[in-house]
Parts: sequence; C-alpha cells; structure tokens
Amino acid sequence: MADKTFQLEILTLQRQFLRQEARFVVAPGQEGVFEILPGHAPFVFALKPGDLRLRLPDGADTHVATGAGFLIVQKENVTVLTRSAENPAEIDVARAERAKQRAEERLQKHDDKLDVSRAQAAFQRALARLKVASYSEKGL
Repeated sequence: MADKTFQLEILTLQRQFLRQEARFVVAPGQEGVFEILPGHAPFVFALKPGDLRLRLPDGADTHVATGAGFLIVQKENVTVLTRSAENPAEIDVARAERAKQRAEERLQKHDDKLDVSRAQAAFQRALARLKVASYSEKGL
C-alpha cells in the first residue's frame, strides 16, 4: 500500500515556486517548528524565515529556504504563501554570509535609530539560507 500524500504548493510574491506531492512537511512556525502529515486538520500557521523540509513520495527529502509567511492546511492540500523561497542550489552562499554579517553588526551597535525587528528578520533569513545551502553541499 502506497504512503498517503498531499498536494503541496509554495507561492512567492514572484512565482509559483513548487507544486509537488509530499508525504509530510516540517516548517518553521512563529510558535516553533511543526509537522504537517496527510489528514491534518485545517489550520493556518504563521511562518518565520527558516528551513522548510518536505518528504517526497519516493522518500527523498527536499529543503527550501523560506521567508516569513503563512502555511495553510486544507483537506487534501497545503499551501505556503511566503515572500521568498529558494532551493539549496539557488542560494549564493557568499551573499548570505555577507547579509548575516551586516545584520549581526547592526544588532551589536545598539543604535537608537535601528529597526531591531527588521535587523533580526534579516539575520534569520541569512541563517535560513546558509542552513539550506549546506544541504546542497551534503548532497541532500
């Protein structure tokens, strides 16, 4: 008997990033990491930037660096609405390292004019991109 799956769709501001059958999704939520399996109750989750992992029907895992957004669970499909999504191979590691360093420097300055939440979000995006890029290097 085949494992149950659901239709996963990842939409960004620019494009339909992915439309794929999946066995499960592990996502970075605002309240912590959560897992969605087939048959999950309808729900809407707030996402933070991070590593979204999905298991394909053939058993392979895929990782996607996502920005902030929402994950919407419906009866037989899951939709991710996010500002950005990148596969490991699409990530410019040097650029992500520079973005991480800039965000760290901003956060350490303690400048009264600093938008702390924006700097923290930039730092989290850079960390997510670096983590997902590392899966490309490992062959995952």
